[in-house]
Amino acid sequence: MIQRKFGKTNVTVPVIGQGTWTYGENKSLALEEVKALRFGIENGLTLIDTAEEYAKGGAEQIVAEAIKDCRGDIFLTTKVSAKNCSYKGVIEALERSLERLKTTYIDLYLQHWPSKDHQVEETMRAMTHLVEKGLIKYIGVSNFTPELMDEAQGVLGEHILACNQVGYHLNDRRVENDVIPYCQERGITVMAYSPFGYAPQFFGGVGFPEPGTKELQVLDEIGGRYGATPYQVALNWILRYEDVTTIPKAKDIEHIKSNLKSLELTLSEEDLKLIDSYFPKTNEGMSFVSY
Repeated sequence: MIQRKFGKTNVTVPVIGQGTWTYGENKSLALEEVKALRFGIENGLTLIDTAEEYAKGGAEQIVAEAIKDCRGDIFLTTKVSAKNCSYKGVIEALERSLERLKTTYIDLYLQHWPSKDHQVEETMRAMTHLVEKGLIKYIGVSNFTPELMDEAQGVLGEHILACNQVGYHLNDRRVENDVIPYCQERGITVMAYSPFGYAPQFFGGVGFPEPGTKELQVLDEIGGRYGATPYQVALNWILRYEDVTTIPKAKDIEHIKSNLKSLELTLSEEDLKLIDSYFPKTNEGMSFVSY
């Protein structure tokens, strides 16, 4: 598995991880979800991302089962809900996540969304407390603009902001204009979620190109040169930046196999120019959304 340096730390993480959004929502799928995560782990996908909001903690419980005998090999990420971002709320949320995940520490703890109720300063003070207590190793944020990242780092002092987790895919390239350059200059890892597009309830549901569209046809054409699917082309395209990792949802074993195969191709300059012509970058930056 290809590894990349994580932020300004001395550790590396897999370029592709396993996302767990919707895990734990349907109890009848629990066994298959655990199997999928285990298959990914066995094939090097040891970066696992979850959150207290996913299935109201249910996803964390699925992850706990999947990593119970290999915790030391896992780079475990979870997130505190925006509504719990008071100083006390962050600490209590982390304690609940630790219990559900059946672990004594979290590798990367992120603020899930900017909070409309709690100041970044208060949240980051709680994060530094958790690092100093040894309950989390690294501090991150999710869906933060450069301005909010500045604010967060200003509070963290000697502690580093290691990661910003943002939505990024072919039909939403806004982070290329502000978030990615900001993070590259400061040694912050960009962790891309929803690499195949957003669910209908998020950001207008801008998703993967529909069948019959010229956009899907061009991805199919490029993939044909490498024996790859359009999805594998799209995932490989995201990873062209050295500072970017991605966490597609690990839906099932076949999906994971497909994600792994995306690492077998190298897109040419011609391929990248063709993608640019069909998926042009706009001039706007990432939108500010708070919860």
